[in-house]
Amino acid sequence: MRLSGVLVCVLLLLVEGSWGDTPANCTYEELLGTWVFQVSKGGQDKTIDCSTQATDKSTVTVKLEKLSVATDELGNTGFFTLIYNQGFEVVINGYKWFGFFKYSQEGSKVTSYCDQTLPGWVHDVLGNNWACFVGKKVTPVPPRKDYKPVLNSRLLQKPYKHNMDFIDSINSVQKMWKAVAYPEHEMYTLQELHYRAGGPASRIPIRVHPMPIKAEVAKMAGRSA
Repeated sequence: MRLSGVLVCVLLLLVEGSWGDTPANCTYEELLGTWVFQVSKGGQDKTIDCSTQATDKSTVTVKLEKLSVATDELGNTGFFTLIYNQGFEVVINGYKWFGFFKYSQEGSKVTSYCDQTLPGWVHDVLGNNWACFVGKKVTPVPPRKDYKPVLNSRLLQKPYKHNMDFIDSINSVQKMWKAVAYPEHEMYTLQELHYRAGGPASRIPIRVHPMPIKAEVAKMAGRSA
């Protein structure tokens, strides 16, 4: 069975190492705009602890536009990527920037501040000269509130086991595709599968529709059929 059909919870981010996941829930549209990155002292390595670094040595202003184009105040251009709904990476002027969106949590209620980041990491594209930064959008974005399911922690530590009866029942009622068991999934606990499967608050804000087929293209396709 596909992993997303096994469990639907939160994605484990693997970005420059295993930094884990957060409950933040931000969209591509909220990421767009002008950001100011406040940067710490550079010249460090990847063991840097950004929770203890003062980000007051310099600032970098980056504009993030549609088609994932990034432009800084010096006119350098690069690109950016939304990392699931929890953070983003910017690659520009020979450097990579990564930060998680800021959030707060009270019980099951999660508030995402999609115009700010938690302390993040920056280094050159060769993996050297590490520093820390915090980012903030010039134009504020209203906080987003979501509710995260409360899960039984003891249950989540149990090893995952395939339900073969369920797989067989899927295959008995349809023949369009075949559900199968993936043995590699049984090396994980339920919690680890939660982290690999995708988040409960994820959504597609704008679903892209295909362009209408032109008459001449349809005619050509009919000839080749």
